[in-house]
Amino acid sequence: FIESVTTMSAVKDDGREDRLKWSKRAEYEARKELSMIATKRCDAFLRAFSECAKEHGLMVVFRCRRHNREMNACLSQYTSEKAFEEYKLKRSHELLAAADQPSRVL
Repeated sequence: FIESVTTMSAVKDDGREDRLKWSKRAEYEARKELSMIATKRCDAFLRAFSECAKEHGLMVVFRCRRHNREMNACLSQYTSEKAFEEYKLKRSHELLAAADQPSRVL
């Protein structure tokens, strides 16, 4: 009897876990949101690289390495896999909190 209770709770937990997983579409949208946030937060680096690229044309690869490194370092801190998992967790909490709030009908 104890084995069947343990097995049933494991089945219930797996089912709950599947319902709480993010769909591919939701992950795509979350990555897009995170990318937009990163772009806003790294705007100065993006602008500096863009200006360097305009100034140096085809030599951008050689002349703008520092700007490129700085831009990529900034963007990667916001779009890394670790940052994405943290963002998903934060959004999950926000969505759950919003779902718990009673909706108002105007």
